[in-house]
Amino acid sequence: MTKNSFTTRLVGAILGVSVTTAASVAVAHHGFTSRYDMGRPVWIEGTIERSYFGNPHSEITVKIAADLAVPQPAPTLGSASSFLNNAALHVPEDLPGNSVELELPPTAQYSSLGNRVAVGDRIAAVAIRNCEAPYQLNVQWLRLANGSVESRQAAMSYMVEQC
Repeated sequence: MTKNSFTTRLVGAILGVSVTTAASVAVAHHGFTSRYDMGRPVWIEGTIERSYFGNPHSEITVKIAADLAVPQPAPTLGSASSFLNNAALHVPEDLPGNSVELELPPTAQYSSLGNRVAVGDRIAAVAIRNCEAPYQLNVQWLRLANGSVESRQAAMSYMVEQC
């Protein structure tokens, strides 16, 4: 085997491993192999501390009040009510008083909100939680500070009835 042939094969192998690793990370990150529990939607309300609008998906970090509770009556979820049970809304014990990162769906509906969201805004959201660590919260319904609402249109394949 010549030196050039060996180098070409080595570079090819390294590139192959790199592409495979990157694809595996992307698949895991985007939830294609994950499951999100739509049977226990999470109520979130708080003040925006940070926001990012871009690829692969937009994110909002929200500081949640220590006394967070699901409002009564619970909010109308718009089109998301076709797959989320309003009566199952809950506040997990680990959220009140903490800052949480919310992932927004990678759709134009949500990624275009950057000019309508600002640090200090008070927002409310309904999210579904990943069944596996690190238990990401994926927003399905979002009420902005101005009162307007964005609601996911339909369930996705990564959503399950329970973990």
